[in-house]
Amino acid sequence: MATQEEKIERARKIAMKKMDFIRHFLIYAVVMVVLAIINNTTWSGYQWWLWPALGWGIGIVAHFLSAFIYQGGSLEKRLMQRELEKMEDEE
Repeated sequence: MATQEEKIERARKIAMKKMDFIRHFLIYAVVMVVLAIINNTTWSGYQWWLWPALGWGIGIVAHFLSAFIYQGGSLEKRLMQRELEKMEDEE
């Protein structure tokens, strides 16, 4: 059973992951707006800024999944549990 300190530490790590994602998304949004403005004020014929938006956007989606969907290290927790069970079986 996890102690109160361990729960607080785990909650802090989850909160930090979420804050990191929010920061990452805000930087992405600002940079994409700047690129779109540069593209449309210098030459509006071809929307080249969509390519970096798509590439970086894939990273944003992965970061979102990591921070909000697969949060709390549930996969990590399962893998650790599996390893602990293997160690106990060896004894």
